Amino acid sequence: MSASERGTTTIADRATAKIARQAAAEATAAIGGHVVRSAASTAGRSAAVTVRVDLPLSAPADTDLMGRLHDHLTSRTGLLTGLAITPARIRIRRLTPVAPTSRPREGQLTPVGARRPWSGRRLPAIGVAVAVAALSVLLLWAVLQQHVPGISTPPWQVMQGTEGARFRPLMYPAVVLAALTGGWLIVLALTPGHRSLLALGCPAPVRAVTTRTHAARLMRACVSDIPGLRVRAVRFTRRQVTVRAEAAFGSPQELREQTIESIERALRSMALERKPRVRVALRDIRDPRTDAVRCLAQGDADA
Repeated sequence: MSASERGTTTIADRATAKIARQAAAEATAAIGGHVVRSAASTAGRSAAVTVRVDLPLSAPADTDLMGRLHDHLTSRTGLLTGLAITPARIRIRRLTPVAPTSRPREGQLTPVGARRPWSGRRLPAIGVAVAVAALSVLLLWAVLQQHVPGISTPPWQVMQGTEGARFRPLMYPAVVLAALTGGWLIVLALTPGHRSLLALGCPAPVRAVTTRTHAARLMRACVSDIPGLRVRAVRFTRRQVTVRAEAAFGSPQELREQTIESIERALRSMALERKPRVRVALRDIRDPRTDAVRCLAQGDADA
């Protein structure tokens, strides 16, 4: 029987999405994760799958774990569907707290250099395409007017002499605007964009990114268990991590050192392309009477 007589087997996108969800559930169940939603889009013999998961708080920092999760999703879905899974995206919807004993140790991590993914620049690309199309139409109009009879003369060729002198003052602002637009496009071509994303170090070909908001939440969780520290706000940028907190009790200097140590440990586990500085704005709100009572109680206990 020929291939045309046997027919073809087509897998619906919904079925591919369910298979990808099951494959992701197999990998995330062991670490306490949960698959929320999945989607798939098939084009020929390849498919792009996206799964949304809830993971433990420390999971995104473990680059080896995220790499194994991505590899299992790709290989398992490709094996069950017979399609080439390119790409496979894992999007983390929520991070759930975990016990301190289940957090990965620093020696188990494999930091690898990371870079931000390049943005598609859709709006600039559309603008350039529209401008090139308009210039092409005007150029075609000028060429056809010279070789095909019956086509009207373009307006820029009609406005000459005294009529064209009225529009000469507009020439210089137009040239400046064109130069600024060209410089802006050059800057867009040389920069990756996606300034709100942070690339996490992971082995190739896996690529993992997170947002500044989620990175700030991870930093806040790292310092929330420090006794005597009340965290008010955490701000995460590419160059600096700012922690604003209050010292409820204890030595402010020790609280500052513990906070910086915890933040730097978490930053090393993320393996960012550029390690940001750590700034701690600590405000002392200790009650002198409470400290005096605590010192007296400690002295009685020592006696």
